[in-house]
Amino acid sequence: MYRRQNITRKQIDHYSYLLNEEIGRGFSSKVYKGKDDVSQEAVAVKVIDMKMIKQSIHSQLLKNEINALRSFNSKHIMKLHDVFQTQNNTYIITEYCDSGDLNNYIRKRGRLDEQEAIRILQCVVSAMVEMNKKGFIHRDIKPANILIDHSIPKLADFGFAVPLHEARVQGRNFNVGTPLYMSPQALRQQGHTEQGDVWAVGVVFYEMLFGRTPFNGQSEAALISNIMNQPLHLPSHPQISSAAKDFIRQCLTVDDNRRMRVRDMANHQLMRQATSPSLPQQQQQQQQQQQYQRQQQQRQAITPPPNEQQQQQRVKRSLSQGGKQDIRYKENKENLYQQINQQPQKPPQIENNRQPLQPAQQQNVQRSTSQQQVQKHYVKQKTQPAEDIKHLPISMECKLNNDILFTQVNYCRFLYKFSSTLLQCKVIPTELKDKLLFLMGKNIAIKITKLNSITDKENNQSNSLQLEDFTSYKKTDSYQKFTQAIIEYNEKYMKYFDKLLKLCNSKSELQKDTTFVCLLNQDFTETETFYRITQQYIKQSLNEIKNYFRQQNLQNINLDSPITEEIQLPGHIFQGLSNYYLLLHKAIEYLKDYRGFVRCAHSELMADKPTEILTYGILEQLMVRLL
Repeated sequence: MYRRQNITRKQIDHYSYLLNEEIGRGFSSKVYKGKDDVSQEAVAVKVIDMKMIKQSIHSQLLKNEINALRSFNSKHIMKLHDVFQTQNNTYIITEYCDSGDLNNYIRKRGRLDEQEAIRILQCVVSAMVEMNKKGFIHRDIKPANILIDHSIPKLADFGFAVPLHEARVQGRNFNVGTPLYMSPQALRQQGHTEQGDVWAVGVVFYEMLFGRTPFNGQSEAALISNIMNQPLHLPSHPQISSAAKDFIRQCLTVDDNRRMRVRDMANHQLMRQATSPSLPQQQQQQQQQQQYQRQQQQRQAITPPPNEQQQQQRVKRSLSQGGKQDIRYKENKENLYQQINQQPQKPPQIENNRQPLQPAQQQNVQRSTSQQQVQKHYVKQKTQPAEDIKHLPISMECKLNNDILFTQVNYCRFLYKFSSTLLQCKVIPTELKDKLLFLMGKNIAIKITKLNSITDKENNQSNSLQLEDFTSYKKTDSYQKFTQAIIEYNEKYMKYFDKLLKLCNSKSELQKDTTFVCLLNQDFTETETFYRITQQYIKQSLNEIKNYFRQQNLQNINLDSPITEEIQLPGHIFQGLSNYYLLLHKAIEYLKDYRGFVRCAHSELMADKPTEILTYGILEQLMVRLL
């Protein structure tokens, strides 16, 4: 990848970059996309020309930037890998965020809906809490300095970061920042405080919601005048919640003594509202949760789903509609999954603990008559109560353990179901698709092996998922029902994987890929390396589908219109691969934290989500999501 003629490749320890891969620059620095030659992961290499660092203030800013990055430990702050110093340059190696920045994201969308803006805001506030805890302020918070890495916002560019105790004095002598996002105190060179960062966050949140900044001016003097003399205007369209309005007003209070501090932002009702349902929703969910808890004590906790043939027919009706993508399962004998998907019926399915969401989903999603009949029959099976046990209590520890197991089981079910959809895709080259499908099958095997270890009496039922009070939990009815289901899933999925492995070993063209061959085995250890490599193959597949979309001439089309039948299937596969990519990102982040994974993995675990009709607007959002 790096061997190109007439292009200099720079080597810094075990990192390298090409001089023609510049991705940004500043007063004294340039930033390049590089790679870690050991892990092969992409990195960002910031090269500071020390000949440009002539004033002591510039030298101090560089030291502050490095010290700040070294002290932070937050997934919402750009991660520092290494720092190197030579006679001429300083090299700062950080993680590489390949999805652009918030500024470009807003420009492409025009504005963001409130829920998405709140999600991004939460991440930024989380980063600020970490900065505040470590005694730093940023002094240049703006959309361009909020990078996006696979939908995860990360605060970046700490070139103006400074310890709190130095900020006010330094600000009087050396002003920094971007005027549109600077507080009135900073604009008038009265020094920087944490409330200055709070002001900037308020401007960013306003811009996400309305597509423009709240105050403007032809010069800094005019901007200051407008801030001081014009009341804050909140447009009537688009409508936003009263909590969002209050958050903006408290951030953009001119008097910094009355303005929120970082801890106030973190405790604001908007942040709580974003992560908690409203009171009526809470009451409804409590009732539904009580019903779920009763069902956990019943024999109906594990029920058979519609059989495999019904599922395949529904997928083919929804995605293909008889069009060009209506693939017959027996046409191409060489396809890796032709032989595998002719399996017996699925093992019993555990009820999804996300059941409180189902009524809303059923209202919002249109189904065909046959789909409604299947769903109606399935729900009827699951909701027949056992009157004699419906008031049995369930402990919080038991509930948490159930959630952990549900999430891991649904991880497997999502991948297994999506594999049958991916089978139909003609856009991705067969060899690449075969590799990806094997890796998905191995991922299922890794997960189900770990799940099965908690039921394996010969190995003393290992608590490999860090379940709470495991000894007591093993005596519960919930554990017994999970055990029954996991044993059946394990038998099905391991047979599935064994056939995959045998077929892949028989394909000589797959043996040429040394990276893939390293994973072509029965090692079911869950590692970050496996997930990273799988992400690489997902990226290749996504790029193939993107190239296909570009050939379809999708310009100047009504974003609310459904996409054509011919590209519905590639669109759904692109959506599924995107979800899987993000799921792996979270699996890496919470590799040994199974409770943390439960909290963050809801949106991608869509094993039971009905197939939706994609619009051009949804397709555009998917394309932007993983730029």
